[in-house]
Amino acid sequence: MTVDTVPVRAAAAWDVLRGPITAAALIEGVAGIAAPHKLHVDHTSPTSLTLTVPGGAPHVTIRWHPHTAERPDTLSHVLPADGLEVLLDVHPGGEETAAALHTWLRDRLRCYDPAELEQITASMPLLARHATPDAHLAEWAVIFRDHYVENTLAFLLALQQAGVPAEWVYALAKGDRTRNRDRIHATLLARGCRSGLLDNTAINAPADHATDLARALAGVDAFIDAAHATGRKVLVIDDGGLIAQGYGRIDAVRRVDAAIELTVSGLKRIKAAGPLGIPVFNLARSALKTNLGYPEIADSCLRRLRELLPAVKVIGRTVLVLGYGTLGSRLAAALRAQGCQVHVADPDPLALIAAAEAGHPTYRTVGDALRSVRPFLLVGTTGEDTLTPGVVEALPDGAVLAPYATRDFSLLATDPAFAATEIPGVGRRYRLPAGTHVTVLGDGRSLNLFESDAIPNQGYDAYRAGTLIAAKALCADAAALPPGVHTSVVDDVITGSGLYEAYYDTYLSASAPAQPAATGSAPLAGTTVCTVGYGTAGRLHAQILTDAGAQLTIVDPKHQDLPRGCTTFHHSVGDLPAAVAAGIGLWSVACPTADHLPVLRAILAHNPAARILLEKPACQGHEIDELTQLLAAHRAARVAVVDQYRHARALDIAADLLEGYEPGMVPSHISVTFTKDRTGDISLGRFVDRSYGVLGYEWLHMLAALRRVLPGGVFDAYLAGSPRESMLRAIYDERLFVASLTEQSILHTPDGTTYVDLHSSITSPAVLLGDAPADATGWRRGLRAADDRRRYLTVTAGRTQVAVHLEPVTVAGGWQLERNHHRVVAARNGRIVHDQVVEDSPLRTAISDAIGRLTGPLPVEPLELGPLRRIAVLAEYLRAQQPAGQTPDAEDERDLPGLAVAGEPMSIQAG
Repeated sequence: MTVDTVPVRAAAAWDVLRGPITAAALIEGVAGIAAPHKLHVDHTSPTSLTLTVPGGAPHVTIRWHPHTAERPDTLSHVLPADGLEVLLDVHPGGEETAAALHTWLRDRLRCYDPAELEQITASMPLLARHATPDAHLAEWAVIFRDHYVENTLAFLLALQQAGVPAEWVYALAKGDRTRNRDRIHATLLARGCRSGLLDNTAINAPADHATDLARALAGVDAFIDAAHATGRKVLVIDDGGLIAQGYGRIDAVRRVDAAIELTVSGLKRIKAAGPLGIPVFNLARSALKTNLGYPEIADSCLRRLRELLPAVKVIGRTVLVLGYGTLGSRLAAALRAQGCQVHVADPDPLALIAAAEAGHPTYRTVGDALRSVRPFLLVGTTGEDTLTPGVVEALPDGAVLAPYATRDFSLLATDPAFAATEIPGVGRRYRLPAGTHVTVLGDGRSLNLFESDAIPNQGYDAYRAGTLIAAKALCADAAALPPGVHTSVVDDVITGSGLYEAYYDTYLSASAPAQPAATGSAPLAGTTVCTVGYGTAGRLHAQILTDAGAQLTIVDPKHQDLPRGCTTFHHSVGDLPAAVAAGIGLWSVACPTADHLPVLRAILAHNPAARILLEKPACQGHEIDELTQLLAAHRAARVAVVDQYRHARALDIAADLLEGYEPGMVPSHISVTFTKDRTGDISLGRFVDRSYGVLGYEWLHMLAALRRVLPGGVFDAYLAGSPRESMLRAIYDERLFVASLTEQSILHTPDGTTYVDLHSSITSPAVLLGDAPADATGWRRGLRAADDRRRYLTVTAGRTQVAVHLEPVTVAGGWQLERNHHRVVAARNGRIVHDQVVEDSPLRTAISDAIGRLTGPLPVEPLELGPLRRIAVLAEYLRAQQPAGQTPDAEDERDLPGLAVAGEPMSIQAG
């Protein structure tokens, strides 16, 4: 935004303001200004308003028209979606009202708009990943002092996302002339945070800035008192200075509860302030900042230096670097890489040794260096006073001084003997007593922050993410940590978080995500697919989608064992940055069934026309109506449920065998048995479904298999029937509702009668089914440990019985098949006539089919919810029969009468 004020007459002026705001927001804001001034708002045209006194005299006329910014005002090149140019025409007597309007508009237009904020958040994916709600952090108030740059704003937004309410965030700028400091200040205030200034000059020279220091600390005192009064603890995240004011001392009158120090200068001040009474996490000396932070800082320092010296030759010239610490050593190496002759001055012998062994000429003092060489550039990195009157006299005429710490060249700014001339946008030129001149770039502070945003957001992504990780850990364990400065704890916490692996995978890994084999078929090539949930099903989805050419993004709150090469987020779908969600071409939902409906709502809130691949079942039985209503309200959305047994080749082969041996004959008997021993999981509290019990695990798959071998009309009639028409044998378990269920039904068709047995258990050990193969080709013994599940189907028609053993397959004698291998056996009159091993991945086929339907031109079929409704009705009926007064380990087996049949092949007890 720019602001121009052009006088047009003595009593009034035009104010022209430009920035991101809608006409509706402008009109609402003007009305808010008019009310306390008791002015009437006249809508003189669709694009103008006039504020008048009750008698009709105009005070201010506001006119506007659309405006597009000439260039982006963010690092990520985002243009605000809506902008206006606003003109304030001040009439006689309207000066006070105009001033109020101008102030409100100035602050409102300086706020980052939603598109800019979304892009800032999206530009720091590691930080976004860890910006998840944290119960410990949510109970604290936070004082954060640092430079007002974009990555600072991103961190403060992440802090709120992690649970700290906006009103308990107090941000303090350090006083540097960063490019958009006013925008960050305005945005924080608009979001409900507190924002102020604690200038480094007041920290470094408190006697000379006593009033400013007292004003800033009074605000800090009030914030601490208010937080403690409400029972909140106070965390300070400090970039050098605040804790040194005594807030962490053991004898402090007003003490915070914990702190994170970000700078080495801050550590020095803390040490000088006296014994600590709180734990302080040392980020300044952490492996994170040393290895990942300082290289980015050094890079930003050098880039800003070259920007301010566009006409100056650098290659081959002499440079003197003051200080060979973490930053100075990196700048020395970078300048030498650009062809400079780099000399180093440092009083520390170890630093001199390191510099000398790196090939730099070295000196103990700046004076010693200037007596030996005439540098065109002096680079200050010590944070200490390096200039003395004698050193100033020795500075070469025309030398350029580049400060990267506040105090290095402060003598020139504080001594009136040195006359200064401002060079706008560049720095100050000083005339020395000897008549020579030197130029200090910037404003005497860190040069990389002078009218710049310094480090790229991605360059500080890991550092800000690590700071948030450390803050969560510190707030959780502050009471158990002894007072003092802690470094190793910080390193352990950050290393254990997986941040370094994520940093490498996100920014540095040369390997790309796995691509499809060279079949030429990559239906999702160039498509970003978001997998929600990374458990067993999510991993399978992710692999299949990656093989189809997808660029994978993963959302998983547990955030464990995530694959490299993927973008990952450690929060819910609803919390995804809009810029990220907007780039998702296909969603794969593989989280627990109980979360399906909330996840669908969140996806459709991001994109009402989203394409969604949904793991089976689509929802819980009692949520069917809600799901139906949600999809009806989003008719542009395309949703497909993964139905793997709809596509199982083994079932196709079984149907073909029946038709071949018994053409046109309706099956007389169908038996489907799906069991899985989940007692180990249940004992750990995993995969426990107390709403549907055994019906919530394999029953839907069993119905899918049954559908493949029954005529369509017969299957639909079965689904619509009452459970009272079947015989149900249930084993109740208080932990699981129903742990085992057998359903026996008689289905009538015009061509005959079919007896159906369905059985499933989640607590019974798997039973071996099937004889050993006559031909052992493809079979092996001891291939894996004993299988804990069985999926088995038999169909009898006429004199033929076909058995389908779906993977995993283990039969008598310990013979086993590889994964994704199934067995189909056909017998006539008791003699085996067909025994086939079928290699097939029904899940892969089902997902591929769903992808084709979701991305193809044809309409997607409505969701088939009949089987799910059948399960819901069964569960309701079984619950009505549930025995009362069971102990946690008690089981109750009972036959629930519905149908009594005598003399038939099935053993069904009469009710």
